[in-house]
Amino acid sequence: MQARFFLALRPDARAAAELARLAARLAAALGGRPLSAQDVHLTLVFVGARPVDEATSLRSLLDGIAPHWPGLPLTRLGSFGRGLWWVGPADTPAWPVLLADQLRQRLREAGIGFDERALHLHATLLRGARPDAKSALAAFADDLPIVAEHWSLALGWSGANSTPQRRYRWFEAPG
Repeated sequence: MQARFFLALRPDARAAAELARLAARLAAALGGRPLSAQDVHLTLVFVGARPVDEATSLRSLLDGIAPHWPGLPLTRLGSFGRGLWWVGPADTPAWPVLLADQLRQRLREAGIGFDERALHLHATLLRGARPDAKSALAAFADDLPIVAEHWSLALGWSGANSTPQRRYRWFEAPG
């Protein structure tokens, strides 16, 4: 069985709940499927489809890296088209870029392929929104910023066991 793996930062519980409430409000106004609090994350590196039994070896790539990272204000809403809405920082600080580079280097050293696209730090909130939804962007300005007190490093994956209520499975970084 295959799963889609990625390395990500997960917000603290309070910020995750706020992000889920924003996702639900977006879905009520724009249609689509909101992400739940337990699924909201900032992807650092997308690894892609791999056999599920490789989860342990992928998780080991997190060994020796700090499991918790500082707060980061999410101040900007945007869309990638195709009905996908996200929230992210106005400016990306240096530390997430350096962390993503460190993870990419570990993947290279392990001979594991991954998506090489440049980091665009964002948390997906909504999938499948109506195509005309961009005009509603200003209505959610008062919901921001959302500031996580800290972020936790994790390996995430989705696969056959995913449900609308829980899209991803998580392995937190040790420590």
